[in-house]
Amino acid sequence: MRIKTGGQHQGRTVVHQARGEGRGSFEGVWLAVEESTGHWMVGRQHDGSRDDGFDADGNWAASQHFREDNEYLNMRRALDAYDKEAQKAGNVWNRLLNQRAHEAVARHLAHRVSFPTPVKLAAGWIGRDLTDHNPPCGSTIPLDGPDAKYELIRYLQGQTRFDEIVTEPGSVSEQEAYQRIINATGPVLVVCRGVHFYLST
Repeated sequence: MRIKTGGQHQGRTVVHQARGEGRGSFEGVWLAVEESTGHWMVGRQHDGSRDDGFDADGNWAASQHFREDNEYLNMRRALDAYDKEAQKAGNVWNRLLNQRAHEAVARHLAHRVSFPTPVKLAAGWIGRDLTDHNPPCGSTIPLDGPDAKYELIRYLQGQTRFDEIVTEPGSVSEQEAYQRIINATGPVLVVCRGVHFYLST
């Protein structure tokens, strides 16, 4: 049996997976989350066939669990471990895997809280004014709610990867920023690390 991305495996949602075959051996990695607890998991298949990679007979071995009380930290640590496990499975890793995994996580988080009614929203961000009059920024055209939320999470992922800490009135932590955006079902403004992230009509 082969579980697709987005499917369930042992009570967890599979967020991303990568598989590869070479020299008569099959390898794979997968990234999953247990929604009820916020625990993330990285699994690694060392051998097996392309079809039975997710069966209950042990072909997939759980390599790492992330079970802190903070789902944001669990997610960040799992993404890092997922990339490292994929590099160890030489037939799986490529330079785009990390980007695709972040995209998959953003897509998963964007659909976690559904919109009660269809809505069109634009996603955008405005950074600190580091020049004099032209702060860095980005925005989308109006998109369906979940798609706009996905784009905003991608903006958040891209703008908060640095270690610099910037605070200003109304600023929230990255964890809180993620949570507010995930829970949004309409316009929202979140300030994190000096960057304004928003969904607008």
